[in-house]
Amino acid sequence: MDYSASEVVFQEFKKIFIEQTAPVNPKVIQALHTIIELDSQQQFNNLFKRCCYILINNWTSQRKYQLARDLIQIISEITLTELHPDNCLKILRVWVANFIKTQHYEDLKLSVLKYDDYHPVEKKWTFRYQPYLLATQYLDPKNTIEERQNAKLLSQQLKEKYKFDLAMYTSRSQSGTAQLKDFYNPTLLGDEALRLIKIILVKRGSLNYRNLANIFLDQIQNITYKRFKESLIKYLFYYDQTFYVTEIDREQLINILQNFHPENDEETLTSSLHLRTCNYLIKSLTVEPSGEPTALFLLCAAQLNPLTLAILMLKIILISAYSRTYLELCLARLIEYYQDKSADECQWLVNFLEVCQIALTIYEKNVQYNLVNMSQKHQEEQSFVDLNDCRVFSQHKQIQPEKD
Repeated sequence: MDYSASEVVFQEFKKIFIEQTAPVNPKVIQALHTIIELDSQQQFNNLFKRCCYILINNWTSQRKYQLARDLIQIISEITLTELHPDNCLKILRVWVANFIKTQHYEDLKLSVLKYDDYHPVEKKWTFRYQPYLLATQYLDPKNTIEERQNAKLLSQQLKEKYKFDLAMYTSRSQSGTAQLKDFYNPTLLGDEALRLIKIILVKRGSLNYRNLANIFLDQIQNITYKRFKESLIKYLFYYDQTFYVTEIDREQLINILQNFHPENDEETLTSSLHLRTCNYLIKSLTVEPSGEPTALFLLCAAQLNPLTLAILMLKIILISAYSRTYLELCLARLIEYYQDKSADECQWLVNFLEVCQIALTIYEKNVQYNLVNMSQKHQEEQSFVDLNDCRVFSQHKQIQPEKD
C-alpha cells in the first residue's frame, strides 16, 4: 500500500469516527450498522482498538510514523458537542468518546511513543517503566493478537534503547575529555549509577554472577528436587555471606522453598519444576496474588539496601531465563499497585526499580560488561578493590542459536 493509499484509509477513518461524515460506500454503511447492532461498549472497544492496531502496525512497518501519531491525535480530539443527527453515527461518537477514558486508549498511545518525538502528555513516575507494564498487555490472552504483538515489540525496543543508552553513558562518563553533564544518563541515580555498576561487576574471586549461574546449572543435573532446593539456597547466598546475612532472613527463604511441592522432593528435578520454583521464589519476593507487595519485598526494597533484592533477582534470572518475563509481570503489578501515589511517596520503589533495571541490563545475553582494575599496584598486593581505580568496559556479543 503506497502513501496515498495509506492517506486515503486515514481520511476515511477520520471522516467516519471523528468528523461524523456519513459514508457513501454501501458496504461501509452496512459495516457501521453491524457495529451498532452489537449494542455493547465493550465489544466496540475491542473492535475499535483492533482496527487501530492494524492501521498502526501497517503504517509503522512502512515507516509512516506520522500517520500513527495523527491517528492518536484525532482520537484524542473528539468531543460530544454537536452530535450528528444520524443516530448510527451519534452512537459511534459516544462510544469513541468513552473509549478515550479507558486503559485501552492509554495502551494505544504507548504503541506509538517510540516513534520520533511523540510522547504522551502524562509524565507520571510510572512512565519510565513501560517495558514492565507492557508485559501485562502481551501476556494477556484476552488482548487481540495485534495488541499483544505491538506491546511485545515496543517492550523489546524500549529495553534495547535503555541498554544502548546505559552502555553509552558508562563509556562516556569515564572519558577524561568529556564533561559528565554533556551526555545522557538513562537512570535516575545520577553519578551513583556508575559506582553501582562497578559494585555489581566486582568479581567474587575469579567468578562473576554469570559464572556462578553456569556452575550451579552444571551441578544440579540429575539430582532430586529436595537437593535442588537446598542447592538453590546456597547458590543465592554464595560469595555474599556478609552482604546478605544481616539483611535477609535466610530462614524465610528456606521455609518458602521447603514448603513448595514437598510431595516432589524425592523425584528427579525436571525443567518444569525448576521453572515453577524460580517463579514461585520471585513471586514470594515481590507481590501477593492480590497485587499487594509481599512482606519480604517491603523489607528488602523499602527498609534495606535495594541492591540486595536486585542481586537476588539477577541470580534467579541467570539460572532460569524464562523467569525474566514472569519477573517483569510481577514488577508491573507492583507498579500498578502504587501508580496512584506520587513519585515522592514511591521514591523507595523507584530506587529499587532503577537498581534492578541496571542489574538485569548489564547481564543481558547479548551484552558484556567487564570491570578492569587500572591500578599499578599488583592485584595480589591489594587487600580490597578500590572502585575508583576501576573502569567499566562494555561490548555487544553475538548470541549463539540454542541447540535443540
